[in-house]
Amino acid sequence: MGRENNRFESMLELLPEGWEEKANELGAFQRAREIKSPGGLLRLILLYLTEGKSFRGTSAVTRLSGEAAISDVAILKRMRNSAAWLQWMCENICRRAGLTAAKPAWLKNKNVTLIDGTEDVKCGVRRRCYLLHYSLDLFTLAAKEFLITDMRTGEKLANFKLFGKNDIIVADRAYGNMPGLSYLKRLGAGYVLRIQSRGVGNGLYAAKGKQKIDLFKRLGALKEGEIADIRALCAANGKYEPIRICAMRKDTDSERAGLKRLAKANQRKRGGKAVSEEQCKNNKYVIVATSLGKQASAAQVLELYRARWQIEIAFKRLKSLFRYNDLPATNGESVKAWFYGKLLLAALCETLVNAGRFPPRKTAKQQRRDSFS
Repeated sequence: MGRENNRFESMLELLPEGWEEKANELGAFQRAREIKSPGGLLRLILLYLTEGKSFRGTSAVTRLSGEAAISDVAILKRMRNSAAWLQWMCENICRRAGLTAAKPAWLKNKNVTLIDGTEDVKCGVRRRCYLLHYSLDLFTLAAKEFLITDMRTGEKLANFKLFGKNDIIVADRAYGNMPGLSYLKRLGAGYVLRIQSRGVGNGLYAAKGKQKIDLFKRLGALKEGEIADIRALCAANGKYEPIRICAMRKDTDSERAGLKRLAKANQRKRGGKAVSEEQCKNNKYVIVATSLGKQASAAQVLELYRARWQIEIAFKRLKSLFRYNDLPATNGESVKAWFYGKLLLAALCETLVNAGRFPPRKTAKQQRRDSFS
């Protein structure tokens, strides 16, 4: 236990200044009974997130170890009350570790909201599959909405209700369709959404319903790394509204990697069908639709989407390493606490690796030499 305590104390040094006071301020740590300190509470939470497997399992481990005699219901309540505290620590550690990007000055007072979802989320003791939908501030990772639905609901922007005129929504091609664009336009929210040639890309006009734009023909002359900026009209909410398309031609390596991902996706979702000609055409470009006007260049719009992609890659790593899709329940605060607890684990691991806290294990010969030095 001595070595484990030393390791835990070393990990506490990585937490942001004032983390213990914040536990009291945000209501995570209220009374010192079985859990005597904010550090003890954090240890309990990390045990639950990594080795406890369940609230009952965590309760059993703490009793057997002699650390505390605490019931599964008490652990559930402490976990749920810790959501805001875990979020605060996570935001600060991610910012310090460089896991979040700095907000560009040209965005001014706009809020940039990342939208995403993950399927095959298993909730509760019955392990039923659900969809987890979430929206986060792109530059701070502050939570805005968490929603769990059945698998039939699907990923769509209409699942989210808190968009406003000061928001810019950034999302992948699952959300980049005409119903999604129409929904955001009705709310007055801005957007940067990845699209494909079908749907939005197939409904672009140079004038009101008269001259249709052939998107691939306009993009065909682009060389690797070159950017196109197209102003057009699209039919939304029963009328023609202005839309801007920003696109970049991928380099050869990116295109090849994209084809591999498409082949794997087709194997998983489409019964092993070959990559279609349409998919190959779309794979040559990164194409986004945006409501942003003169305040942003096409390169800035694409860079904003790229920031969203970096966050998604980090979340995919988190999902594979820490099973963040294995949720304990569907309760909103429980989901939030679980989500930020898992993200905190990932951020701490990233910080430890960057700080070089994991040196190679010494050989017996090296240990003997060090002991006589």
